[in-house]
Amino acid sequence: MAPQFVDFNADGHVDIFTATFDGSPHVALGSPEGFQVPQRIMDANGERVLLTQFWNYESKEWDDTDRAMESNSDGQLHCISALAFDWDDDGDFDLLLGDKNKGRLFRQMNEGTNMEPAFTGKNIPVFTGEAPFELNGGMTAPYLVDWDADGLTDLVCGSFGDSYGDNEGGAVVWYRNIGKLGAPQYAKPVNLIEPSAKGQATATRPDSGLYMDVVDYNGDGSLDLVVGGYSHWTPERKPLTEDELKHVAELEVQLADVLKQINELRSKVLRETQDLSKEEQSAKLKEVYSTDEYRQQMTEYTKLSQEVAKVKPTNKREAFVWLYLRDQTQNQATNR
Repeated sequence: MAPQFVDFNADGHVDIFTATFDGSPHVALGSPEGFQVPQRIMDANGERVLLTQFWNYESKEWDDTDRAMESNSDGQLHCISALAFDWDDDGDFDLLLGDKNKGRLFRQMNEGTNMEPAFTGKNIPVFTGEAPFELNGGMTAPYLVDWDADGLTDLVCGSFGDSYGDNEGGAVVWYRNIGKLGAPQYAKPVNLIEPSAKGQATATRPDSGLYMDVVDYNGDGSLDLVVGGYSHWTPERKPLTEDELKHVAELEVQLADVLKQINELRSKVLRETQDLSKEEQSAKLKEVYSTDEYRQQMTEYTKLSQEVAKVKPTNKREAFVWLYLRDQTQNQATNR
C-alpha cells in the first residue's frame, strides 16, 4: 500500500515496490522510458508470494492457502504491505510482508541475488521481544528508518485503528532494533503517536488509517512524521426548538422513504439475477446504478441527509494530512 522506491532488480533504475489489497507484493520496474506495468513477485518455485489470504484472479474471490506459513498461526492473514530489506546482510533484498487484519509482520528470505531472486516461499514471523510482531488495530504499512540514530534500521509503523469500533484508535509505533547488522531484533513497541481517544468533538488528529512518512521536515536534524489518516469526531449538539424537532422528524420520514426505494430497486435486481454468476450479477447492478432513476434517488438521499445534519449533526469522518514535529528531548512527536 505504501510504495517503496528502490532498485529492486539492481539494473540501475529506481523501481516502485509495494503490496496491494489483492494480497501480494508487486514491483513496477523502472526503465529509461519510465515505469513498466506492475508485476507480482514470484518465489523460487514460480508461485505467487503471499500470506494465507489473497485475491484469486481466476475465481474473483478471496481465497486461502496454508502453503506459505512456516510456523503455526491462527486466523487468516492478508498481505497489504511489503518492504524490500536485506535482512541477513548478504547483499540481496529479502521481503518484509505486513498483514492487515492483526498487524503481523513476516520475513521471506532471498536465497538468490537481486538480479536473479530466489524467494523461499516460507514466511517467518518477525518478533518484538519474546512475542510475534502484532500491531493492535491492524497495520497500514511498516517503515524502515534509523529512528534513534544508532546505526541500525528500526521499524516505524502506522495502525488502521478505529475510534468508533471496539479497537483503539490509530497510532504510530516505533520498534527499536536491538540486534546487529545482519541479525535484526526488535524491542517492545513504543508509541510515537498515542492511540486516539473516542468521542472527540472536533477534528484534532488522525484516528484511523494512519499512513506516515519519516522526514526532517523543518531541517533541525531530527526526524519528524508526516501522517495521513481519517479524523473521526462527533460535533456537539445544541438543544433543538420544537420547530426544529418537527422539521427533523419530517426530514427523517422522507429520508426513510427514499432509502426504502433505493433498497427495493437493488433487491429487485438481486432477485432477478439470483441464478446468474456473481460477475453477471455485479454487471446488472452497475447498469441500475447508472440509470436516471437510481441517480435521482441518491441525489435526493444526499440532499435530505445534509439537511438533517445541519440541524442534527452526525458523526464526521474526513481525511487530513498532519505534521508531527519531533521533540528533541525524547522520542515522541508533537502535533502541529
